[in-house]
Amino acid sequence: MKRIIVMVAVAVMTAMSVQAQIPAEVKDILKKCGEMTHRSDGYELDVKLHVSAVIASMNGTMKMCAKGNKSFTVMQMKALGHVMYHETGFDGTQTWRYSKAADDDERDTLTITKGATKKKEKFSINMGLDKEYKKAKLKTTDKHYEITFTEPLNKEMPKKSIIRIDKNKYLLHEYETKVSIAKMKMTVTRIKYGVSDNVFVFDPKKYPNAVVVRK
Repeated sequence: MKRIIVMVAVAVMTAMSVQAQIPAEVKDILKKCGEMTHRSDGYELDVKLHVSAVIASMNGTMKMCAKGNKSFTVMQMKALGHVMYHETGFDGTQTWRYSKAADDDERDTLTITKGATKKKEKFSINMGLDKEYKKAKLKTTDKHYEITFTEPLNKEMPKKSIIRIDKNKYLLHEYETKVSIAKMKMTVTRIKYGVSDNVFVFDPKKYPNAVVVRK
């Protein structure tokens, strides 16, 4: 019994030491940024996206909309002469992913997944990084708070993520990380508050030529 108590005490102390490596100021900055972004009337972000890998790099844009637990993202990327177009939506009960064929001899695809929980997207902005990493280092520049997160708690998370937040307005400016063999940088160019509920309504008629996969 005594041994069990000691083990529990050590586990609690270890957990406390892990949390202590995320400075309170970092948590406060992320909280304020989240409050500015996740409003009840929803928000819309325009994002410039750059992805670089060993053999090629891609540039593109994204429009990200969110309201409550609903979301809708449109992404367009250009690489090696090809244009890639993707849509991802979640209406609270199902997720749909649409990919437009890059070549004429291919078919568009539409994947529909039932479920009240949306999966995390590869190209997404994570505002809860203080809960995903053990360590965070804060650097202050003239315009931004720059926070570097290291030592992920989950092996599926990138080894390092960097987020930059406007010092005065607490709005997200940039998110930088490495996903697999690719480095990704997302720069917010515009934010708008207030999103119509119609944005998050799934309409299969919008994708008449797509091969439909249901899960």
